Amino acid sequence: MAKRVARGAVRIEKDTLGEMEVPAGALYGAQTARAIGNFPISGWPLPPRFLATLARVKGAFARANGERGLLPPKTASAIVAAADEVAAGCHLDQFPVDVFQTGSGTSTNMNMNEVLAHLANLRLGGDPAAHRPVHPNDHVNLGQSSNDVIPATLRIAALLAWRDEVHPAIERVVAELTCLAVEHRATVTLGRTHLMDAVPTTYGRVFGAWADRLHVSLQCGDDAARRLLLLPLGGTAVGTGINADRAAVARATELLSESTGLSLTLEPNPATGISAQDSPIASADALAGIGRVLLAVANDIRLRASGPFGGLGELELPAVQPGSSIMPGKVNPVIPEAVVQVALEVEGLASACRASAALHQLDLSHANPLLAWNLDTMARLVASACRVLAERCLAGLRVNEERAHRHAASSPALATALAARIGYERAAEVAKAAEAAGASVAETARRLGVLPDAELDELLDVARMSGMEP
Repeated sequence: MAKRVARGAVRIEKDTLGEMEVPAGALYGAQTARAIGNFPISGWPLPPRFLATLARVKGAFARANGERGLLPPKTASAIVAAADEVAAGCHLDQFPVDVFQTGSGTSTNMNMNEVLAHLANLRLGGDPAAHRPVHPNDHVNLGQSSNDVIPATLRIAALLAWRDEVHPAIERVVAELTCLAVEHRATVTLGRTHLMDAVPTTYGRVFGAWADRLHVSLQCGDDAARRLLLLPLGGTAVGTGINADRAAVARATELLSESTGLSLTLEPNPATGISAQDSPIASADALAGIGRVLLAVANDIRLRASGPFGGLGELELPAVQPGSSIMPGKVNPVIPEAVVQVALEVEGLASACRASAALHQLDLSHANPLLAWNLDTMARLVASACRVLAERCLAGLRVNEERAHRHAASSPALATALAARIGYERAAEVAKAAEAAGASVAETARRLGVLPDAELDELLDVARMSGMEP
């Protein structure tokens, strides 16, 4: 570890542009210090998951290059050990470069190279400031370029986020909705279209449709994730593979597959994943699609729970906190509202990812740090929103079955069931007469004598109309 130094103390390091002051206790070097000065924009560093994954990539290459005899064994081992430290979450404060930087992510790639070289030199008893015996470019970055490593890293990080966080969180919501669908398969409610009364349906059908939509969006995410398994590693600068050893690249990819549990493979044409980021953008689209389903579900929950006296009041949500600083006893649908806001934010981030395609120019894509940050943020937001929705809303949700049935049985929309027997226009007259009199369709139809009572009872049975099996 670096020695403690006085606040404000600096050391002098050199890069190809000349000398640069670097904080004396920093593990990074001159190029990182330049980037810190060049990009004081957002204060947002690259996400920890991305940095840990980048360290894994560096460690895999060091080990592969060592096995191939391209690095001295002690050098390779020291880099691997340093990479393991960073991958485990150590030294995160040594990666301060802003997400809004050079579009290739070169500044972050060099930040990692410098930190790992510094740690390796400390381990070997060398001179970190002079980059001896381990050099950030010549050794840590051997066989790599920012142009292939950063796109590969953002793919792997997105895959890990999908597998470990997003997928299981969505499955939990699907499971809760499926349980509600089974529990309320016979709970009749009034259908609504255009926010107006429609024919009866069941809450089993409503919950089941929500679960199905989310499951389909989950499958779309799985499809997009599979496309991320192809990595442009070994393409180096523009896809030609200059300065890369093919066997070492293949071995590094194999090691990454082993350490992550992902079936990673190499792009047949590395330029595909260097010049454009179509696959990560597709993953952003998939996450936005999940967000849109979550938005619709959460908004419908809010509507169906509205009231409890002045709205629909058919769903009863868990009371997780007081709803008002001025109205005693008020409880708001705070969980669905939080989910809706997440969905809107995710849609915005996905829009930025889609727009980044404008920076697929010539032989390189130029918004890779933005993609890395957005994908990680989207994944965390979607996963967290799903967990909260499942645990603090759906798990304790109740249906006011009596109120739902009353709404279904009293709506003039029930006249729809008469149209096949008495015609559309005559059924419309019954509906209007029922609404004007404040009476039920059944009472009005009997008063008007449109059909025998027995037939009316059969046609206007709300359970039958809702599609339930007799």
